[in-house]
Amino acid sequence: MKELLIESKGIRTDQYFIPPFELREGELVILYLYGGGHFQGIKTELVNIFTGKIKNENVIVTKSLTHVDYFKESKFRSLFFPVRVEKYLKKRANLESEFIQKIYEIPWINKKTKLNELYWKSNRLLSLYATFSKTKYIVFELAGLGPVDAKENYNIVRNEIRKGGAAILIDWASDMKDDCDKFITLKWLSV
Repeated sequence: MKELLIESKGIRTDQYFIPPFELREGELVILYLYGGGHFQGIKTELVNIFTGKIKNENVIVTKSLTHVDYFKESKFRSLFFPVRVEKYLKKRANLESEFIQKIYEIPWINKKTKLNELYWKSNRLLSLYATFSKTKYIVFELAGLGPVDAKENYNIVRNEIRKGGAAILIDWASDMKDDCDKFITLKWLSV
């Protein structure tokens, strides 16, 4: 049996319940939260649990995951001091990793490209590759991507963790329901 990384006996608040699940080496688990105004708050809470920032009495985290934190730049900085791909990678990535070269395989991206000039999809890929350059144990989301781009990012994660690693996708759509190891649906306790 593959190594157990996260064991959840169920996460319950006064508003919702996330049923029990396990995350093992090589698995991709989807936590389906539905869409709506609640998504960001619940997502942040779950990310903090799975990354080990906060403890939950019903969740045992043997190996903390790393959140794929997408880059956001202030309007002021983007106008006067924009961050470029090379600087971003120096701060957030392992420059010796093969994943760094993958971002440069995209024709319109080079070391001097400003992050504020990247398409949303390319910005997401940059963050994903930077995270993968350090670890293959991640928690991520696909918010803001269209169906085709979301599937592409999902497939990148799926293929990489098959080689070793694990991932939790916190999502508001059920598109990948049939292409994951476990699909866990949030249950509302109050309306």
